Amino acid sequence: MRPRVKLTNATLISIKSDLEDKVEQVLYATFAEDSKNGKKGEALFSTKVMEVNGPEYRTFGADFYILDAEPQKFDVDVFEFNLMHECMYSPNELLELREMLPAGY
Repeated sequence: MRPRVKLTNATLISIKSDLEDKVEQVLYATFAEDSKNGKKGEALFSTKVMEVNGPEYRTFGADFYILDAEPQKFDVDVFEFNLMHECMYSPNELLELREMLPAGY
């Protein structure tokens, strides 16, 4: 079994698509301590969340994450998520971008 990686400041991101009925969810968080996956304070975008058991989240790649608090919730469309992931934007940074862009971008 893979070790559980401790995360902090987590946000559960729901990715909505007009092309599919389902909504994918991923975690955005920072590492709470150094691990083989990253250093303390670095940002993480997980793969798709497959299972939630209290503070423990299992993702598609069979990684296990332990959250130190209930994650915030954040809804994005596919375009916004791709922008976040490619540029490593946090949910707060994406909110700032939303305010700057014209309606219906």
